[in-house]
Amino acid sequence: MKNWYLLLLSLMFALILFMALSLLYNSIGPEISVPEAPIGIVLKSSIGPAMDFWVVVDQGIREAAKEFGLKVEISGPRFEKEILRQIHVLENVISKNPPLIILAATDYAQLVAPLEKAAAAGIPVITIDSGVDSDIPVSFIATDNIVAGEKAGREMKRLLLSSPRKDIAIVSHIRGTATAIDRERGARTALKEEHILGTWYCDVEQEKAYLITKSLLGNENLGGIIALNEVAALGVARAIDEADAKNRVLVVAFDNAVKELSYLEQGVIKATVVQRPYNMGYLSVKTAFDYLNGEKVVPFIDTGSVLITKENMFEREYQELLFPFSTEP
Repeated sequence: MKNWYLLLLSLMFALILFMALSLLYNSIGPEISVPEAPIGIVLKSSIGPAMDFWVVVDQGIREAAKEFGLKVEISGPRFEKEILRQIHVLENVISKNPPLIILAATDYAQLVAPLEKAAAAGIPVITIDSGVDSDIPVSFIATDNIVAGEKAGREMKRLLLSSPRKDIAIVSHIRGTATAIDRERGARTALKEEHILGTWYCDVEQEKAYLITKSLLGNENLGGIIALNEVAALGVARAIDEADAKNRVLVVAFDNAVKELSYLEQGVIKATVVQRPYNMGYLSVKTAFDYLNGEKVVPFIDTGSVLITKENMFEREYQELLFPFSTEP
């Protein structure tokens, strides 16, 4: 009987101690702070005809904002090529003195000056998707685009082993944006022993990528085209499809727009490097929340990429990645 009494006292003492320590931890633990003002988010394109990529980034941003109780205000130019317009939008956001800015930069060099204005105003900046030539951003959340470019280049090299045509063309999106620079660098590294005709820029215009490809098809030795973003890929694939050239000119693309996946299934696109835009949007807001609450954030978060082909596109592990769109209104 005495042993049971002692055991009961011990359990009661342990419970009291646990409650006391819990109260102490809660009293000295960090307070969660949520700013009243919205975080300013400046994307490459947010009000014009949307690319599927940016629609999914937006989903990630809004889901994280809801989860962490943050207000966000998303803006951007009508088209990605409007670099000066993005600078104007960003300067307008800076003038509102938001608690933090999240930026997807349209140009690696030209966005540095407005970031310096943000820094002078004491506004922290997180960059996503495309970086800038500056140490000002507290974190950069993006695909490792050099690695992604290497994946595209290695796949093109593999595909051309069985082709008698060996010339390769690169159709890129915007000269000077970090994603274009890094993807091309990675692709050229993987293809250093191959013959690359050159790089053509479509300025994120599908019609321009289409016309570039139609012109390139006049080269009888053209064996492959690497398209470095969604819009470039759609223009390239349309031209290849119309010319019935899918077995003559092999296409390796980037991203996973619905129409791109259709071209992949048809064999017009042979492979595509798929990023994780939802993660990019979600982690940008989570990182903002952590930073505003005094947490240490890492300088670079690689959201990853996957090479998708017709053979693996319907594997279970890739379904959510390839078909991320919600059926909710």
